[in-house]
Amino acid sequence: MRAWLATVVVASLAIAACTSTTASADLKTGDCINLVSTVDANGDNVQGNSVVDCTQPHDKEVFSVFDYPNAGSAFPGYEQIGSVQQGQCQSDFEEYVGVTWEQSSFTISYASPDESSWASGDRAIHCLLGDASGGKLTGSAQGSER
Repeated sequence: MRAWLATVVVASLAIAACTSTTASADLKTGDCINLVSTVDANGDNVQGNSVVDCTQPHDKEVFSVFDYPNAGSAFPGYEQIGSVQQGQCQSDFEEYVGVTWEQSSFTISYASPDESSWASGDRAIHCLLGDASGGKLTGSAQGSER
């Protein structure tokens, strides 16, 4: 069994000044993205997403988006969010790709609320897949059975 590789990507990634950057909260199932890094007006590095056509080389593909279940107003904590996202994303992965992630040539990563975005009402968890070797993807992974 290949080792589980997961990268937690915070869903509150800010929108950079560049119009080609999309906030994580705006990503939807089937979106193919390239990860971009820009500098904001304060000189801070900001991570963002550039949605591209899936026929173009890309870093990640969104394969599921769901809201944290039974969410209250209090932030549940990173461990609890991690447990929910791991279980649901693994299940959704098999439905989207056609094989389990253990049998796949993809890795799973996440974009989920942090304390700040939770306080603003963000409850969305985004499940993303990427190439296990770290390379670019070309084409959609949906139904690929890879």
